Amino acid sequence: MAISDVVARNLTTIFLALMASFQACGFICGRSFNGGFLLVVSTAAVILILLTTLTWDVSRKATCAFHRDHRDSREVCKGGICWHGVAPRSPASQVRFRLPRQLPLAPL
Repeated sequence: MAISDVVARNLTTIFLALMASFQACGFICGRSFNGGFLLVVSTAAVILILLTTLTWDVSRKATCAFHRDHRDSREVCKGGICWHGVAPRSPASQVRFRLPRQLPLAPL
């Protein structure tokens, strides 16, 4: 699973944790931050975290796509279809569809 997927799923938790940590830092330093400042700084930090993880995932995918050696990758790509993680080992990835060579003609 990509890092940005995990971050996107937990945006609210990250946002609240950042607000609490900024408030705790202010308490330790003896300062009091108002709500507007906490909102702006926490939002900016969450956006920065999300953009960083998206950039990391895209650069990792690009690096993987341009390398010929896919032994380190957990993806298996065959025929333009990429199976990520556990899918190559699942029975569903082994299903093959075959069409008959010639369909029988129906009587008129």
